[in-house]
Amino acid sequence: MTVGKYSLALLLLLSGCDKPEPAVRDNAELAQYLQRITGDLVFIPGGTFWMGDFCSRTHGEGARCSSEKDTKPLHEVTLSSYSIGRFKVTHEDYAFYLKMAGLPELRYKDQYDNKTLADMNHFKNSPAVVSWREADSYCRWLKKETGLAFSLPTEAQWEYAARDRGQYILVATDDGDWREDEKTGRGENYGTSEDRQATEEATGVDSSFVRYAVDRYPPTPGGLYGMSENGYEWVSDWYDPDYYAKSPRQDPQGPEKGVILDDDNGQYMKVRRGGDNPSPGFDVGLTFFRGYAIKDKPYPDGTTVRCAVNAAEAVK
Repeated sequence: MTVGKYSLALLLLLSGCDKPEPAVRDNAELAQYLQRITGDLVFIPGGTFWMGDFCSRTHGEGARCSSEKDTKPLHEVTLSSYSIGRFKVTHEDYAFYLKMAGLPELRYKDQYDNKTLADMNHFKNSPAVVSWREADSYCRWLKKETGLAFSLPTEAQWEYAARDRGQYILVATDDGDWREDEKTGRGENYGTSEDRQATEEATGVDSSFVRYAVDRYPPTPGGLYGMSENGYEWVSDWYDPDYYAKSPRQDPQGPEKGVILDDDNGQYMKVRRGGDNPSPGFDVGLTFFRGYAIKDKPYPDGTTVRCAVNAAEAVK
């Protein structure tokens, strides 16, 4: 979908938005922006890995770390090399894109939803909260402006990167585990419910909507931040709970069309990865966890975006 058509799609979701003034493009500012975005890409050499709930290979035959059927069967996947964003896209960077593309600021029909979005954007450099269509359009805009093959990552690309090139890593943190202070419950490498409650008491932001800066906690050994927490992340694939049983081995792209329909609004589900407010002992936030949601929700649901570049060599 082109940026021009996308502005029409926004009108289906947003209400009361005045027509935006034509963006005055500062080419020098745009060049600096694009240089920073491309400079924050992490090159992921291609390879082969076992995708899905891998605990039968680490804990013995029959073992599983998730009760969810859609994380199975474990299947072998081979990926070509690519790059992926070091961080989730921040709300400041997303706002700059809207300005440069001549698109309106994000607004919702319900004022409660606008307050929710404001809470999610309260902290500097916190992730942009977007629909799948908005996420896809942002990555396509980067492709247009840079000439590089930007896109949303595929589900397989996302998992391979989160697992540091397909290693048997359960959680995409600095040490592959959730780590917190035993006395206070405050997170050392992820945001806990205690962290969010303390933040609410200090700032007034509802703990359910707290989104921290994208670099608040340590990165994975591969240099990626926030892959398991601080907001789900959109990927390009349509959601099919049975896709793993029929996935091609080489560079799987997901189903060709939508499979699971939400009868309430007539939209098909897209996959989202990572986690929002994860806790040890639950599936959310595991590197192979598969979430899903409709493409265009009329309210902010906390899903974020990081883009990939499909190129055999590192971006320079």
